[in-house]
Amino acid sequence: MFQKAKEGSNFDTFNGTVYLSDIIGEENVAGAPGLHYVVFEPGVINNWHTHEGGQLLIATDGIGYHQVEGGEVEVLHTGDVAFCPPGVKHWHRGSANTSFAHIAVNTNTELTGLEWFDRISEQEYQQLPTE
Repeated sequence: MFQKAKEGSNFDTFNGTVYLSDIIGEENVAGAPGLHYVVFEPGVINNWHTHEGGQLLIATDGIGYHQVEGGEVEVLHTGDVAFCPPGVKHWHRGSANTSFAHIAVNTNTELTGLEWFDRISEQEYQQLPTE
């Protein structure tokens, strides 16, 4: 449905390759929040992080996982929506066997802060639910 970025990116805050592209850039005539298309390779996870203004994740393909600090791990399938409250630590990842794609929407666009933390431990990673 959406165009996967032609080239993958590797960041210190992810354990593997992700593909990032814009559906709607941050600066647009409608004043709408930016919509970013993110594709995780199988098994890729990002570190705990916070978005000052919060974030919505709209699953578009594959199987993914999401967790806000202190909450249960959520399994995400196409059409599921996860909400990351403003300033609350969370992480997300693709399943071990499938890629995972989602639209990321940063809410409260006047609040742009993003802070990264450590990744979940290997023990926590091994205890995640499987598809």
